[in-house]
Amino acid sequence: MIRLIQLEWLKAKPARFFWVLLLLFMALMISVPISVQGLSDWIIKNFLPENLKLDNVNLFYDFQDIWQNFTFVFQYFTVFLGTLIIIHVAREFSLKTARQNIIDGLSKSEFVWSKVLFIGFIALLVTLFVAVLALVFGGLFSPPVGSALMFENVHFLGAYFIHLVQDMLFAMFVAMLVRKPGIAVVVYLFYAWLESFAYLVIKHALGWDLVAKLLPNASTKGLIHTPMYKYVLQPVQTFISWEDLVISLGYIGVFIALSMWIMKKRDL
Repeated sequence: MIRLIQLEWLKAKPARFFWVLLLLFMALMISVPISVQGLSDWIIKNFLPENLKLDNVNLFYDFQDIWQNFTFVFQYFTVFLGTLIIIHVAREFSLKTARQNIIDGLSKSEFVWSKVLFIGFIALLVTLFVAVLALVFGGLFSPPVGSALMFENVHFLGAYFIHLVQDMLFAMFVAMLVRKPGIAVVVYLFYAWLESFAYLVIKHALGWDLVAKLLPNASTKGLIHTPMYKYVLQPVQTFISWEDLVISLGYIGVFIALSMWIMKKRDL
């Protein structure tokens, strides 16, 4: 397993696109909590009565909410990681690296699993990065809470990890299906737009909630429900349903199986 991850790392390390997209993704993640705090400070300064002002407190960073807040917002940036995986995988076919790996003794199954493990490794690092951001901003701006309450909803980090894995595996599947980096990225982005439109029609126009939930992108974003309604005193789902989890894990298995099937059936 370590050998396969090291192999992928050696391929990704010298690639400029890998670092550009990864650093852009991380910069956006850091900018979100900074921007939220800046907006909050501006609102408090200009609109909140003097007797209601609380220094260094922001309910968005309340430790009881921060895990769901951060993971919900950050899942909309996963497109950068999906694009990274598409280019990384599709270049292997356009540059004939995949063929050379097989000639050098790597089996087709190992080739696919090396990508899967690499995706899991990236997802783990990103999840840990989100945890650090949550602890830092929560520590700075959360209302005081006990140590037990700090990690009350930390399970959303696990849901975020699954979301990352599912989305990047879908990107890998698209890359193996199309095999041209530029075209694969366009297909990936166009599908995301097309599914968003289909989701609105299926869920709101037709009223087929379960069918809408079964769409690939909708299923991965369905793991973490929007927490924003709580700020207008509306009910919010603060747990991960078993139904959403099973659907997402099912897609992970499907994307791995389809990628494996494509790799074995198509010529390199």
